[in-house]
Amino acid sequence: MLRNASISAALIVWIPLTAAGALPNYADMELQARSNLLVNDNGYNLPPGSSFNSISADIDDSAMVAFRVQLVPDEEHPNQYRPGVWFGGHGAGALVYIGPIDASIDNDVCLTHFDGSDIVSIPFTLSATGVGNNLYLYGGTVAGGGSAEPFNTAPVIPNSYSYPCLGIAGTMSFQADYGSGRAYVTVIDDGGIEVTSFIGDEGVTPGSPYTYLYTPSFNDHAAIAAKVSYSEDMTSSLEIRLFTNGGDSQRLLANDTLDPSSPYSRFDNSLALNNDDTIAVVATRAADNRRVLVRSDGVTTVELAEVDPSGTIRDIEFFAPTINDDGLVAFRAKDADGQAIYVADGIELKRVIGNADIVQTDLGTAQIGQDNSSDPIFSGKPAINAHGDIAFIAGLYPQGDNQEEWGSGVFVAYAESVVDDIVFADGFDG
Repeated sequence: MLRNASISAALIVWIPLTAAGALPNYADMELQARSNLLVNDNGYNLPPGSSFNSISADIDDSAMVAFRVQLVPDEEHPNQYRPGVWFGGHGAGALVYIGPIDASIDNDVCLTHFDGSDIVSIPFTLSATGVGNNLYLYGGTVAGGGSAEPFNTAPVIPNSYSYPCLGIAGTMSFQADYGSGRAYVTVIDDGGIEVTSFIGDEGVTPGSPYTYLYTPSFNDHAAIAAKVSYSEDMTSSLEIRLFTNGGDSQRLLANDTLDPSSPYSRFDNSLALNNDDTIAVVATRAADNRRVLVRSDGVTTVELAEVDPSGTIRDIEFFAPTINDDGLVAFRAKDADGQAIYVADGIELKRVIGNADIVQTDLGTAQIGQDNSSDPIFSGKPAINAHGDIAFIAGLYPQGDNQEEWGSGVFVAYAESVVDDIVFADGFDG
């Protein structure tokens, strides 16, 4: 489905998701933006010649979307490029920030837009020199219009920032990268910067039990979940740990080296955390060496999907899954037809979109895929909101002709529970 509209404040009506164990359907796929080489076409909802690859989009509970664009042609010098941040939804959107020439936005953005608020916040990292970066915060409204300013984190001043995300009460969480190691940090600006959480590895915090801190995931309450290592080789003794804002922590999962009763020998490097402090992570079972998608709150652990060479899921790709507060998990996988995105709730498993599926675009009917079967179809990881809507990025070609390039599209797959006839204010036609 393709909707043409301008960004505006919107009144969106939702009905509850289907009962537990009855996964939503995803028949409605809507294109938000599309990039392509300028020699092919001008793209959609982006300046002509804009380009992005290997990125992930984020989605909020009103199905608005944000993502970074690595290359935006300069208006006066089209052979020079700037980075940008895109925001929009329901088929409309635009770049809300464009950086300096030759700079880079080197982390995926995190979209913060709480229910009942018109304020949109998008933290991102900007590198002007290619060495280190600075933390910025874009602030605007759903209707558009805003600005990006540097975000002060002193006294925490790392060489670079990774994975910044804004939570409630203005908490900013990020990974701080130093020459000697890493730390997970949460700060709050309440008239002055207060560091509310700082977890460093042994290279940053002497006496720390952690030899390595892997990619973190943050929730709205500034809790942090991550894979951590206790062994000098950084890979033998592994744990998934939850750090609450304020410094308390608990084990959610451990591998069989740390806990001989654990069924898991390894965990992927990245994971997802929801607002109920429940994680989704891909683990490797010790008994049969199969990769499995796991959901856990530290008390109850459920395997949602497993790799089976002759089954539905032939492989689980090395990208973080995504989880909403209902425990619905979306993830990248491979099935008998190739790459696909699936959702699981612990009872059912459903294919959302995948190789050769048909979608509607600004150019007409397209198929998901690439001209070369060995090239990845999807970019980055999917994102899911509270209603089950899923944002994803995929390669496109015209229906029946995979030798023609239609670039990459940013889509929202709407959960069946979303009311189809949405009434928008100010002419934003759903």
